[in-house]
Amino acid sequence: MRKFTKIPLAGVIAAIFFAGLVYLFAWSSIFSVSFISVTGAPTPDTQSTIEKIADISPGQKLARVEPRAIAHRISHLTWIKNVEISRNWINGKVAIAITPRTPTAYFNGATIDASGTIFTLPGFSGGDLPRVSASTPQLGLSAITLFQGLPRDFKSQVISLSAHNDSNFAMQVNLNGREIRVLWGKNEKSELKIEVIQALLALEENKNIRRIDVSAPHAPIVK
Repeated sequence: MRKFTKIPLAGVIAAIFFAGLVYLFAWSSIFSVSFISVTGAPTPDTQSTIEKIADISPGQKLARVEPRAIAHRISHLTWIKNVEISRNWINGKVAIAITPRTPTAYFNGATIDASGTIFTLPGFSGGDLPRVSASTPQLGLSAITLFQGLPRDFKSQVISLSAHNDSNFAMQVNLNGREIRVLWGKNEKSELKIEVIQALLALEENKNIRRIDVSAPHAPIVK
């Protein structure tokens, strides 16, 4: 007769317990998603984008929500700087925390942040940001550095900036209701250059000028 190996009782209990846990977490409705929280999305459009990519719905089993895989999908969005996802096994909450990139300027039709990363932010319409054109993101950042260093009153009148190289900046500025092309030159002597511009605009003979070259502020040129 064949002999049957006896299975220890402890092993049977452990197997039953393990099977119960698998059922409880993977199939039972006890541990399921109750609601989804998305924080940090800067616009309604970005919120919708995150929710669509995450693809999580109430009632879904928490064990089948894979934070690492979802975070990996979301992180492919260029406007995302960081994303963290967590599951709460007690209340069923899935929390998605977004750290978006902060636009510092419009760059060649897109937006750019302080790190030089170019991205498109869905639903963003920051009309107060300068428009920067340059051949490289590095030059774009140099133009943004120039812009950020300007006095607030003058900065608010800057419409756009361009950078041909680190010694050749230019900008369109709305001064006293007139759009003026300013050839700035190097990023230096900003206060002096602004004083020269204001003094030139105050002269009656310059009421129709459209361009001011202050790259050499002690010898400005108007046109």
